[in-house]
Amino acid sequence: MTGYRDAWGLLEHYPHATYAVLDRAGHALHLEQPDLFGALVEEWLDRVEGALAE
Repeated sequence: MTGYRDAWGLLEHYPHATYAVLDRAGHALHLEQPDLFGALVEEWLDRVEGALAE
């Protein structure tokens, strides 16, 4: 099992990463909080698309 603090150390390897700690989130975020999940995925896709256009 991994906690949110365990992943924090990975950020130095991913300078363009977004790190989100979500209250009331379990292992099925897409089912538990679909609006939040969708917003985070859409924002990520926008950044990927922007990076490809550069």
